[in-house]
Amino acid sequence: MSNATNRMIAKVENAFQAYSAENVSHVSFSQIKDWLNNNTRDGISSNRLSYVLRRTPQFIKVDTFRRIGSNATETFWALEGSEGEIKTMKGWVKVEND
Repeated sequence: MSNATNRMIAKVENAFQAYSAENVSHVSFSQIKDWLNNNTRDGISSNRLSYVLRRTPQFIKVDTFRRIGSNATETFWALEGSEGEIKTMKGWVKVEND
């Protein structure tokens, strides 16, 4: 991967570490994006973040939830080796075939 991608991977890892300091092991896509946009100079686009999360083996997709009555989805990610459960969210249902 390019140097720019490696730098972005390091920034995403920093986001996970910031949330793990708050005892959060599974982080949603929007939480990661918000953290990066608030704590880095240039922020990140959704497409770029999706690319980094899906193509990097240390980031593991845990679950996807869909809002009831909507097509809005939220994907949860974890760093390799993270443990814990995702809290149930009122008004959301787990997507089985992801």
